[in-house]
Amino acid sequence: MKIVIVGGVAGGASAAARARRLSEDVSIVVFERGSDVSFANCGLPYHIGGKIPLRQSLILKTPEDFKFYVGSMSYIAEHCETLLTLNGRLCNHWQKMDSRRLR
Repeated sequence: MKIVIVGGVAGGASAAARARRLSEDVSIVVFERGSDVSFANCGLPYHIGGKIPLRQSLILKTPEDFKFYVGSMSYIAEHCETLLTLNGRLCNHWQKMDSRRLR
């Protein structure tokens, strides 16, 4: 089985971690448009307030820590098996997963 997650940071990373805990054998691909794939959003007020001086301190993981397609997503057609990227087409075949299995 292959799971494709669109969006990283907190939600995408949490979904990927949950899917991995449910199955060691599933292939998980996360597409993230931005350069921060794992970012501590809850620490942002502390950075703005000066308690955390470096924004880089809020980045928990870098793209090098994962197999991510960073900066490549532009559009995903509903019910389509092809992800259209800014650089062309990246074909990913996946089957629809019952969301109740992730709860």
